Amino acid sequence: MTTKQMKGFEDSYVVEGRMALPYTYFAGRVGSKFITTIRDQKKIMGVKCPTCNVVYLPPRQVCDKDFTDIRDKWVDVSNTGTVSNFTVVRYDDKHLPRKAPFVLALIKLDGADTPFMHILEECEIVEVKIGMKVEAVFAKETTNTILDIDHFKPAAERISVHEINATRKQWVPVDEPDTQGKRKGGKPDMSKPVIITAALSGAATMKNQISSVPYTPAEFAEEAYKCWKAGAAMVHVHAREDAGMATHEHARIKATYDAIKDKCPDIIICLTSAVGMGKTAEQRLSQIVAIKPEVASLNTNSMNFGIVDRKTGKVFIDYVFENTFTMVQDFGKAMEENGVKPEIECYDMGGLDNAMLIGRQGIFTDPMNFNFVWGVAGGQAFRAESFIAMMNALPAKANFTTCGVGTDQFPCIMQSCILGGHMRVGLEDNIKMPNGDLAKGSYEQVEVAVAIANNLGRPVATTDEARLIMGIKKR
Repeated sequence: MTTKQMKGFEDSYVVEGRMALPYTYFAGRVGSKFITTIRDQKKIMGVKCPTCNVVYLPPRQVCDKDFTDIRDKWVDVSNTGTVSNFTVVRYDDKHLPRKAPFVLALIKLDGADTPFMHILEECEIVEVKIGMKVEAVFAKETTNTILDIDHFKPAAERISVHEINATRKQWVPVDEPDTQGKRKGGKPDMSKPVIITAALSGAATMKNQISSVPYTPAEFAEEAYKCWKAGAAMVHVHAREDAGMATHEHARIKATYDAIKDKCPDIIICLTSAVGMGKTAEQRLSQIVAIKPEVASLNTNSMNFGIVDRKTGKVFIDYVFENTFTMVQDFGKAMEENGVKPEIECYDMGGLDNAMLIGRQGIFTDPMNFNFVWGVAGGQAFRAESFIAMMNALPAKANFTTCGVGTDQFPCIMQSCILGGHMRVGLEDNIKMPNGDLAKGSYEQVEVAVAIANNLGRPVATTDEARLIMGIKKR
């Protein structure tokens, strides 16, 4: 490497050398899918080695570390990333994509482990620095090359939920006048923070549908942490085996629970008491009693529960989800006796009435926490008037949140936020974003819920505020 003074720029020097690019572009099927996905879907994809979990961008056929064939292990990566190195091109050449001077930056996209080189524009050269956040700008007219990403630009800086919450006073409950057990009507209190829950996996969402759904304790922990960073105060968890099957085994559930708590100590964990198809009442309940999470789901309906083609009505999976009165009673008693707050899952008005009927025994402590579930094949579809009817049937001090399957997800959480309730999103219920694209993870749906709250003027609950609202104590 040598240096020499530039003619006309005597205070500057040219450093002659090469910038090492730690990648190569692959032609053939791998390269073609990479380019056509950028062109047709405005989306950037890499490949992930299942052995070492390295995500390569640009994609390649074989892992550099262990030589695993990864040509079909596609994963989505973010359109945003970080500049890890850069150079300024100060000469013109017919083969270059821009007139000099311009910046070529080595960019590591979020979700990828390797960087790649691309053009950086829309900022002054002197403003470019290592570590700056950037985002992709896609070409308006296709080139069928990597230049279908026209360039990168500085990413718009977003203030995180946690930064916003740090600048405001913590919410505290206010004693309200006795309404003789009747629910307060009228205008909802939009100053009350909204609790956002992320349901990370469920029992049926699989990696062949969306690669980011967690199976292992480490994957659950990472996704829970991302959801907390995005604004979730609580995660709803169905633990999985390594192969993806739902499990009732205490050791695996405890490992998943502990991994989440180690990674994100403040977050509230709601363990499911549904677990998955074919589990006995004892298998469903014993793991709750053994682990004693702060919150656990309590299902209220014995009902049809399956997977049905929404267009044709063809039944793919069909079973009856059993939740007898005795089960609701025994589950509720065991949870309350072990300091676990039940989240009462209602798939229709009958489920709510079931819980209130059993509740006459004095099982449930105030405030009761309800979750309205919409769109399950076997439950009721989301209807605005049904939502309001269920809300008005709640006890005076009860909280309510909601979740919706598939396309019911975003309309129902918006209505809940408008009416003073809370919101649940996540890959258990829906794997897509409002525009129909696959979500990168539950955390990306949390970001949508945060945007809804911001647009409606409701603060997003911190974990401490969520505990106050729900009436639970941190474990």
